[in-house]
Amino acid sequence: MPQAIDMNDPRLLRLVMRIALPAVAGLTASAGHHTINGLFVGSLGPEAIAGVSIVMPLFLAVAAVGQGLGVGLATLLARHLGAGRRSAASSAVSTTFALALPLGITLSVVLHIALPLFLERIGASAELRAASLSYGGLLAFGTTFGLMQALCDFVAIAEGNSRFSMTVLIACFGLNILLDPIFIFGFGLREAGAALATIVSSIAALIAYVFYFRRRWGRVRLGLRLIRWPEMPAVVKIALPAAATNMVASLGLLMLLRQASVEGGDQGAAALGIAVRLAALGQLPIIGFCLGAQSVVSHACGASNHQRVQSVIRVMLAAAMGTATVYSALLLIAAEPIAQLFTADEAVQRQAGACLRAFAPVFPCSAFQTVVLVLLQSRGKAKLSAFVGLAPQGYMLMPAVLLMPLWLGFAGVVLAPALATALAALLGLFVLRREWAALSHLPQPALALIPTQPG
Repeated sequence: MPQAIDMNDPRLLRLVMRIALPAVAGLTASAGHHTINGLFVGSLGPEAIAGVSIVMPLFLAVAAVGQGLGVGLATLLARHLGAGRRSAASSAVSTTFALALPLGITLSVVLHIALPLFLERIGASAELRAASLSYGGLLAFGTTFGLMQALCDFVAIAEGNSRFSMTVLIACFGLNILLDPIFIFGFGLREAGAALATIVSSIAALIAYVFYFRRRWGRVRLGLRLIRWPEMPAVVKIALPAAATNMVASLGLLMLLRQASVEGGDQGAAALGIAVRLAALGQLPIIGFCLGAQSVVSHACGASNHQRVQSVIRVMLAAAMGTATVYSALLLIAAEPIAQLFTADEAVQRQAGACLRAFAPVFPCSAFQTVVLVLLQSRGKAKLSAFVGLAPQGYMLMPAVLLMPLWLGFAGVVLAPALATALAALLGLFVLRREWAALSHLPQPALALIPTQPG
């Protein structure tokens, strides 16, 4: 039985690490899952990895709904628990799950129907279309499982059981590694085999969470009698900006891949697809750390302990930006050798290396942006969170993707995300300074005046 962590532990650094590191390990496993899929699919040829990459924005848009609901639920859950409202926390979880199941089924059906139309509208080549339909047509049916798994992970992390979430994600990663070669090569399913491996892994994770809730290993309960629809507006208030941010990011990625295909052909799309996967490999552990630490921030917000909020944010900034800097250096040093793991095509390797060298310097900016969003979401600043979150992959990226290739060709496609990320970080810095000043002037509760031990 997992042991929940005391969210009021005064040893702040120790608490953040105990909560966040399992989340880091779990999302690192998730990043590895996508990377391993890319390695196996890449061995089928550049058209295969380009075809899989070009439909990923659609699935990321659907996943954005789950992540948005998860962020909204986890933030509200941690705030309820921080204020001692365990019954309200259970109602929030039960109500969100009651909404998520029919929503996931609806999204699965819509995605399956829309996929051929989408490929036709973007003008995908016959080779790309075959690979995309093979992968995406099957994966669409797994959307509901992925959505429910994401919510379960967010609940466990928000409760302080991030170690359980880590265990489940790592086990799913191991299962996916085992099933990928069996389905892709052994059964000859090619791209569809990668999709089937993902679906089976998600089902296995949900089975683990059935035990988690039935045996009451967490602090909240699930049940039909606990459903309280008035709880949903509070979840949706935070979920909508988070989901919108991720949906716009998916649209931005779609525009990026389409422009890469226009300017660089199938090889350009494949190269950018490889670079995006490797970017996710570095970003997801940082996002995992921030999600784990967010439960501490939200808990402190619920308790109105603003000094503790500032202390957690300092720890997050140091850890997230430090890790991003190390990963950035790794990509700069070994861009092309890493790209060689995904494809034997030398032209794709060179283009992927160029993409990685363009992305790498702004990795710390992306990490900084993630920490700022955690602070805004935890404080319930939904509109401001949406404004800041939409910047790097939305209103700053899209114009750059459309305009820069006019002067620089494929190089303009590659440089557009880096420019947008850097500009978004400047916006985030301005917002953080303002929020920091506001926190410093808020009154502290009596218990918050007790000094927080650093470790």
